[in-house]
Amino acid sequence: MPQFVKISVSVLAILICIAGCHTPLSIKQMQAKNPIAKNAPKTPNKMVDAWQSYAQTTADGKIMRGIAGRVYFYEDHKEEQAVKVDGDLTVYIFDGKETDPTYTKPEKVFQFKADTLPKHYSHQKPFGHGYNFFLPMDEIGGEEKSLSIIVRFDNRLDDMFVLSKPVNTVLAGRKPQQQAKPTIREFLDSQSLLAETNRSITAALNASSIQQTSYIAEKTEVEQERSKVSTIPLNGDMARRLYSSVQ
Repeated sequence: MPQFVKISVSVLAILICIAGCHTPLSIKQMQAKNPIAKNAPKTPNKMVDAWQSYAQTTADGKIMRGIAGRVYFYEDHKEEQAVKVDGDLTVYIFDGKETDPTYTKPEKVFQFKADTLPKHYSHQKPFGHGYNFFLPMDEIGGEEKSLSIIVRFDNRLDDMFVLSKPVNTVLAGRKPQQQAKPTIREFLDSQSLLAETNRSITAALNASSIQQTSYIAEKTEVEQERSKVSTIPLNGDMARRLYSSVQ
């Protein structure tokens, strides 16, 4: 029995010595040495997102145009590698041409729950962990449109949220319709129509003038006797001066 106690004390001393010879690891060091903990979701306080126009074919064969983007999360501003997250992500899409600050109603809202977020995850070097999304807007064939996108992430680990800065992009499409310039034939036809209209107006005015002149002539004939002027007899001296002026 005494021998057994002696051995147990020796073993205990060895264990104490081992424990005393090693400094306890910090949580971050343990996470760095543990691959599972290293890839575990973190609590971000910064988000970076990028979006561009994209088209995708649906299961029923329709081609939808929309916006494709990738979102990165960071623990702090000094971190260079993006991290995994756990929470709800909401994307708000506004009209990019709207400049009224009181206009707060988004055109579309897309929400991705925390349980579905892993489906959008992918790892890309050298950026690290990230999440890909496609936001369908409408069936292809619409007009080009300016959009402004804001992303909100509600972290499920600490009930905090992160808001991104607005990102402006363009939804590709056909150019907005503008009034087409007339062709040469259309221009000539319009000029011919204008000329014909002018001729009609001129003819109408001339007809009116003729009628007015005719009416005045009729009045002149009626009062012709009253408007007659008696002949003025010229003496010899007046006759000679008038003759000289004519010559």
